[in-house]
Amino acid sequence: METSLRRAWTEIITGDDLDQHLAAIGQAQAGAELAAWMLRNAAPPAGGRVVIAGAGTGQMLDFLDAGLLRPFDLTFTDLNPTFLKRLSERLAQHGLSATLLEDDIERTAIEPAPDLLMITLVLEHIDWRRGVESMAGLRPAACGIVIQENPEGMTSGITPGRERPPSMAKAFETAHITLVPQGELAAAFATLGYQCREVRPLDVADGKKLVGMLFVRR
Repeated sequence: METSLRRAWTEIITGDDLDQHLAAIGQAQAGAELAAWMLRNAAPPAGGRVVIAGAGTGQMLDFLDAGLLRPFDLTFTDLNPTFLKRLSERLAQHGLSATLLEDDIERTAIEPAPDLLMITLVLEHIDWRRGVESMAGLRPAACGIVIQENPEGMTSGITPGRERPPSMAKAFETAHITLVPQGELAAAFATLGYQCREVRPLDVADGKKLVGMLFVRR
């Protein structure tokens, strides 16, 4: 992760501003819907390990049926310990228990061989090829990825002209995200032994889509 993006996510962006922004543009709701889709389609076994990396404040829990997660041994990770504290509070509110881990997915300390590893809108903020190699190196049975796709002609990861909460506006004065092409992502996973089994796009604000991709180990 570039220095400016690391600083944005660990020192500048607040949990309140992040939650407000993602809910306002529909990405929190879409991310939760895609997480539910991944859980149902990957079908990890009861008691199996489900890891949600780069989970932020855990906002998706507010839009997801907690019963979908309750059968599993859960791990949530994020770079920002303040976000993890907020996530811990959300877990308690929704009657869930989980292991929380401060972690960098590019150099991860996640325990290998989860039944399902999920990551939402994180690859855009890191060296995504290194992130894919790191995730595949954990040898999950299935890997669920959510990426952002822009409408034709919009090259910026952040919608031009959209008002953002103060800490996010400050962070993205210098930090810039890079979108991940769906075809290149599928090809990168394929070289590491993972086949893209299903793809599901969901519309969000500003003509964008969140695209869920479910990869399974061959």
